[in-house]
Amino acid sequence: MLERSGMAPPAVNPWVAEALSHLFGSEEGADCDIQFCLEGSEEAGRGAALGPLLPAHPLVLRPACERFRAQLDRWEDTPPASKRAKSGEEGVGRPLLRVPLGSEAELPAARLAVRFAYTGQVHASSVREALEVLRAGDYLAIEGCAAACSQWLADRLAATGAAEADAAEPPEPAVLQLYACEDLWPAANPSFGAVLSAAKAQLVQHFGSTLTTLNTLFLRQQLLALPATGLEALLESDDLGTDSEDGVLTLLATWMRANWARTYAATRKRLCGLVQLTQLSPQAVSCLLLPLAADFEAKGPEEEAGWFPMTATDAQLVVSHLSAPELWQQQTREEQASAGAPGWHSSSPRKQCVPEAGLPFPWSLSKEELRAKLEGLQPGQKAQAFADVMNGGTTPVFARGLVWRVRVDCTHGKAAAGLYLSPQIPAAYTVPGSRLAGPVPKLPTFIDARLSVNRLQGGAVSAVSITTYNRENYIRLGVGRGVATALPLSPQQPAALAAPSPVAAAAGGDDLAPWAEYAHEGSAVTGTLTLLLPEP
Repeated sequence: MLERSGMAPPAVNPWVAEALSHLFGSEEGADCDIQFCLEGSEEAGRGAALGPLLPAHPLVLRPACERFRAQLDRWEDTPPASKRAKSGEEGVGRPLLRVPLGSEAELPAARLAVRFAYTGQVHASSVREALEVLRAGDYLAIEGCAAACSQWLADRLAATGAAEADAAEPPEPAVLQLYACEDLWPAANPSFGAVLSAAKAQLVQHFGSTLTTLNTLFLRQQLLALPATGLEALLESDDLGTDSEDGVLTLLATWMRANWARTYAATRKRLCGLVQLTQLSPQAVSCLLLPLAADFEAKGPEEEAGWFPMTATDAQLVVSHLSAPELWQQQTREEQASAGAPGWHSSSPRKQCVPEAGLPFPWSLSKEELRAKLEGLQPGQKAQAFADVMNGGTTPVFARGLVWRVRVDCTHGKAAAGLYLSPQIPAAYTVPGSRLAGPVPKLPTFIDARLSVNRLQGGAVSAVSITTYNRENYIRLGVGRGVATALPLSPQQPAALAAPSPVAAAAGGDDLAPWAEYAHEGSAVTGTLTLLLPEP
């Protein structure tokens, strides 16, 4: 017996509610049937039926579903002969409620929506299925179904968001599943609006920052799979972290390279307008924005190379803003924003994502790569080898809108090798027909970073040959900057001059013997590129 002392009586007897929930799909007490059929053929008979009859109960359907209530009322007003014709069988008088569906694929969700009428629970196994049930519930006008599905989605978003934080490479989170099902979103539903608000915040939390996304392979792949609405939610958020607005431009370019064919000019204009032009660095304007504006004027908005809708005049105004007095900058921002010019809406940079201690990217040069570069070198000849960055499968490091590669230069006969940091145009910009797809000027760039190499000395491995880069040390685009003698080689055998000793041969041959002090964890040379907090 229920203890009622001090408690308000329940609105519904829980035993009655439980009994009703068990009636779904049961013949027990059933006095009508639901027949799902193909749309446009609901009067065509059993040949158009989708699935078997679903035994149903007016006691449940009348208060729970406006559509079924109306059908039951019409049935009661129908003459007996017509009832027999509608039931499809002589002598059968129990109401037959036909529900037209667009296809057989809609049947599972429609059944689950009817099940909700009995149980008040959303019996979905995935985000897509919950959205399908929401749509079916709206279509059938089942009371409370849409709101319950929205709550189910909100709970799933919260649950996977918490679990994701503990995983290095989690399975596809619910927020990405939600954006992948954009075609199922209800057009106007207040309860679903709250789900989208939570999803936008969680989407930004999932990707975190431009640096994290561009430098993590699985995140970059997930970015490319986003619909335009997902990317828009990222770019318009004040919580998206970045090392500079240059990274936002490259994030957009990366997505656009994979998705241009699935966008319209209006969509591209809207997305590009979310890049804060006034926060771009001089190097991004000269290396990226000006060529993009030239491409747009030359190719127009309907060619892929013209994906960024900016004229040369617009770009000229951005260039002027970089060097203008503060008062002029403020007036121009306000004028452009008032005129609705895209990209002029912000007067402050986004949240800085580089931690105070820096952001390290370990790198390594494989023995196979170095050996291949050294073999066959003649006296005085130089070879260049690029290292791989060990960060989720990414080879270069994305920073400040460019890609940065660690390069080792070695000259036959020299007693030391050079270590350099080389900036390059990201592949996302090298669209066929673009000015950025061919040779580019060796423009000055900069980065706040520290480059080191690991060396075995005295039985211990330590970071040596540390080079620090900042805006005072410009680096030419496509060339690089570093120290020509950063890696002293073994004095016994300077860069492959002497014949290999038996020990050297057993260790892998003469070519790599001078590099023995740098060999670490199976690689010929290893080190760390650390991005530093930009100087004020």
